[in-house]
Amino acid sequence: MTISTEDDSVLVDGALRGDARSWNAIVARYGGLAFATARKVGLSRDEAEDVSQTVFTALVRSLATVRDGKRLGGWILVAARREAWRVSRLRKRSGCELPEDERLAAEEDVKAERAFERRQIVTKAFAALDERCRELLRVLFLGAQEPDYAAVAARFDLALNSVGPIRNRCLRRMLELLKSAGFEPSEHGFAALSDATVTDRSEKRISS
Repeated sequence: MTISTEDDSVLVDGALRGDARSWNAIVARYGGLAFATARKVGLSRDEAEDVSQTVFTALVRSLATVRDGKRLGGWILVAARREAWRVSRLRKRSGCELPEDERLAAEEDVKAERAFERRQIVTKAFAALDERCRELLRVLFLGAQEPDYAAVAARFDLALNSVGPIRNRCLRRMLELLKSAGFEPSEHGFAALSDATVTDRSEKRISS
């Protein structure tokens, strides 16, 4: 899945203009959050999917009120919680209990959503790097084999002994961006992303 790196405010403006791509990007970015929020409350997968659909249906009607992109994620989170609590109360009144396998699956769904949120943060941080840093990190960390630093230096028209220092500056900038977004790389590491950035193999190299 390709994760959009555009700001929420840009996506909201696009959706308000009727741009389907912007709306689809909002759903792709926050659909998992609505679903996982419902699962965390203890709903089944079918119930969580219904909650997610209800939330985004409501968002269509309320999108103009959350034009400030900084409010979008919070609006979806609150709406998902309220709808999930409503569904949960109705289920409890009917005497239905969630099966054990569903409760275990719910925990896994929540973990998966947290991992997806982390990938979003890393993707945005990577996109915020300058072009040379992005390309250098791709070459150094996305290849199937260990990089040939002489070839890397030639490709980027750099002195061989400057590749390492430039790489380190790019990584420090990446870490700064991640920390400013509330993501602690030392705790989570760099996860593999959909279409661009560092892979699990690079995590070992960064920490070494």
